[in-house]
Amino acid sequence: MVETAVPRIAEDSPANRLVDLSRVHFIGVGGNGMLPVARVCAERGFAVSGSDNRTSAGLKELARLDACVYTGHAAEHVPADATAVVFTHAVGEDNPEILRARRLGIPVMHRSTALDSLMATHSAPVAVMGTHGKSSTSGMLALALARMGQSPSYVIGADLRAPCSGGHAGEANGVFVAEVDESDHTHIGMSMRVAVITNIGFDHPENYSEEDDHVNAYEECLRSGLHEAGTLVLDADSSGARELAARLALAGDGPRVVTFGRSASADWQLVDMASEGGRSTAVLRGPGGREFDLALLVAGTHQLHNAAAVIATLDTLGQDCAQGVQQLLYFDGVQRRMTPAAEMVGEMAGVLAYDSYAHHPDEVSADLAAARSLVGQGGRVITVFQPSCKSRLNWFDIDFARALAGCDEVVLTDSTDGVSRVLLEVLSARTVEAGGSSRHVVLDRAEAAERAAQLARPGDVVVLMGPGDIVASGHVLRATLGELDSAAA
Repeated sequence: MVETAVPRIAEDSPANRLVDLSRVHFIGVGGNGMLPVARVCAERGFAVSGSDNRTSAGLKELARLDACVYTGHAAEHVPADATAVVFTHAVGEDNPEILRARRLGIPVMHRSTALDSLMATHSAPVAVMGTHGKSSTSGMLALALARMGQSPSYVIGADLRAPCSGGHAGEANGVFVAEVDESDHTHIGMSMRVAVITNIGFDHPENYSEEDDHVNAYEECLRSGLHEAGTLVLDADSSGARELAARLALAGDGPRVVTFGRSASADWQLVDMASEGGRSTAVLRGPGGREFDLALLVAGTHQLHNAAAVIATLDTLGQDCAQGVQQLLYFDGVQRRMTPAAEMVGEMAGVLAYDSYAHHPDEVSADLAAARSLVGQGGRVITVFQPSCKSRLNWFDIDFARALAGCDEVVLTDSTDGVSRVLLEVLSARTVEAGGSSRHVVLDRAEAAERAAQLARPGDVVVLMGPGDIVASGHVLRATLGELDSAAA
């Protein structure tokens, strides 16, 4: 296994699961993983403070819950009587708030430890893991349970609708749905009664050298963290997931395993899958001859896999699966997972715009296929793609090229860490070699969105794609389309 490139901060908290979060400070509180954890703490009545490099609508919402939020990092932001300081591996050891916590003897802990402690008081902690689909699956499961009257707690690494909506403190002893991150191995050591693994593939090359390393880490996670009477809900279509199940079965002391997917061997089998016009449908066949017509108001057959995982999990939790299928009709996606672009309301100049967080070739392919199902008569898919970082682009360059060849026009733009024009030109050329018909390199993100709007025509779908700040250029896309629409009129 390769050495991680991110700084590692040793935790000061004890090894047991319950830690004192009654006065907790979060460093980088505005991050996708931190913000929902902070919200759950605030809703439980804990004193919450936190800092981040920039403000956001989510932080403003957290402040409305009486959290004390700071812009920028400074030692004085950490309360002297804080019971815990929470970090992620994006934070350096020399962060002034980390240093102050050390001087004051305040326990310093990773986000996963704080989340694990929150889950520990619940009778049914559900950990949703996997290379792709964690946020959507967690969101579907939380929504279904809530609409079924279960009042779940949840922590999801994306907003459901409004800013800061990815976290909620429900019933104190009910189900807790948590999206659990595997990128830096911090899923190892967390405890759960139900483990949902959406799929296992190679990702995070800074921390893993191959797919087998992921399987090893998941095996360690389950052996150390899954309750002895727990259940593993697993993707039958994923080779990595099948390898994991085989290892657990070979040991003879593995957990109960429930599978889902297209495979004929799956306990919950998907057949007749289709996605068109923003609606996805399938027949889901379950144990005991049960059969359900599954329908979603989100694009992409990959979302049907996520929904199958949810129904299998609801069955594991003893819930009414038929009712769960009905409630999934109300799921309209989690933010930035092929959902309508925030600045776009309906069509503008006959063009639809979507946001996508995709930053892995498999995710790019899946979201572009979903976009293809949304185009109008004779319409095209136009993508503004922002790589997440130079190292990821270097590692997956050929695979990105093949995935991006699935759209009609590609506008490549700069990442937040400064990908060079040379690297983008190389990706552009390889995209054409892989079968793509047209490509453009525009380093400025706003200008890239403007270029996409200029390329678009009625019936097209424009996708702003990448985990960085490309989403903030949605207003440029809208304004340019509006100007073109007015000029045409």
